[in-house]
Amino acid sequence: PGVPVSISCEIMPEMQEYERTVTTVANSYVRPKVERYVGNLQREIVQRMPHARLRILRSDGGLAASEAAASYPVKLLMSGPAGGVTGALWIAASAGFPNLLTLDMGGTSTDVALVQNGEARVRRETTVGDVTVRSSSLDVRTVGAGGGSIAHVPTLTRALRVGPQSAGAEPGPAAYGRGGVLPTVTDASVVLGYLPVVARLGGEMPLALALATAAVQQVADALGLPLLRTAEGIYKIVNENMYGALRLVSVEQGYDPRDFALMAFGGAGPLHANALGRLTGAWPVIIPPGPGVLCAYGDATTAVREEISRTYVRRFAVAPAQELHTALSDLAAAGARALDAEGVPRHEQRTRFEVDVRYHGQGLLLPITLELSELLPGFPQLAARFDAQHLQLFTFTLEVPHEFVNLRAIVQGVPPAIAAGEIASGGADPSAAAYATQRVHIEGADRDALVYDRTRLLAGNCLQGPAIITQMDTTTLVLPGHVANVDPFGNLLIRPEA
Repeated sequence: PGVPVSISCEIMPEMQEYERTVTTVANSYVRPKVERYVGNLQREIVQRMPHARLRILRSDGGLAASEAAASYPVKLLMSGPAGGVTGALWIAASAGFPNLLTLDMGGTSTDVALVQNGEARVRRETTVGDVTVRSSSLDVRTVGAGGGSIAHVPTLTRALRVGPQSAGAEPGPAAYGRGGVLPTVTDASVVLGYLPVVARLGGEMPLALALATAAVQQVADALGLPLLRTAEGIYKIVNENMYGALRLVSVEQGYDPRDFALMAFGGAGPLHANALGRLTGAWPVIIPPGPGVLCAYGDATTAVREEISRTYVRRFAVAPAQELHTALSDLAAAGARALDAEGVPRHEQRTRFEVDVRYHGQGLLLPITLELSELLPGFPQLAARFDAQHLQLFTFTLEVPHEFVNLRAIVQGVPPAIAAGEIASGGADPSAAAYATQRVHIEGADRDALVYDRTRLLAGNCLQGPAIITQMDTTTLVLPGHVANVDPFGNLLIRPEA
């Protein structure tokens, strides 16, 4: 009694013993601390709000009961980035952009993901550090590029590098005035004027231009370049690093980023969003009303979710359609019972089915969504869908039999009906929100940019670049030749002026 036990057939009820072992060990490793934390949180909530129900966000973007979250913490490893993606889904639904790339840039790293037709891509593995576990998570890729990423010049190459090392929050960038002396992306943005000294980070923290200049000057001296050119180089290199991550979830998966909008959030994302829109060709660039707290929106607007799976290795030619129908129906029933226990009524439950398919003799698996009505002898529709996805990802198909490997039922409740609030309307002229002029250095030239208070912007306002929009949790930069329009929900939609 009192000893947490993790059993592989409960953690991962699928074949492949190595993956099951790693996943079970990872679950066992983090379970005691997570169980203790969730238990303490649950007790406090019961004392303060007896009728409240605690649910925890999982890596796949769904909510889990506190008891399930404590017992299976391996399903929570990427819940932080997943919150940002689910928040972006909620914003995008109101803004009318079902296809988008998400960019969550903080102080240390940037997380990117792809959303198509209002659905975020899910992968069946989660990688944290050097450990890959078999647990579903939103397909979020991470790169070591953030506002605190440190710029340096290696002695061997004498070439400018940015990150992945970070100054963190303590002491943080030199511009914070907390003792940091290493040059960071934030310091470069202060030197370039993109983070104006009239702004206050978090509504309170002033920026130290002199300290930021001294930090970036170290890199300029090492390169033998002028200060502003060096700062602009730091800004551009970190943008290229994030562009590489965006290509991982788009181009390398067979998608053209020009077919997507780009939503940027996190404390640092809006400062780089316009530049990344230009690199990717993804328009419009969307800056939601609260970029720094979008993950919290995601937690509040997603639904309870349960995923039940089992192994079922059969070639299409010999798999009985009725047997497959029965197996999937049993998985759906188990998922429905789990949501019943969470108080989700049956009429609010939605079930989706997936099968992991491969070519016979192949190790690679691809998840394919299906309807039970598609379970016809030979499964021609599934075969065609698998071939199309394989061709998109790898540019070829094989003339060999198709094979089922795993079956999966995903049962999800209805998300809370939280409507995005509309803001007051105004004309195209945003001058009432302007409160300062800032000298900025963009593309090798000095320019004057108006600084706007976002809380005073109205729906319909049109901001001509270069422009800087400040708010408590972030700062947005609009480049020359671009315009930012304020939509009815307070989103900034940035597009090329043409």
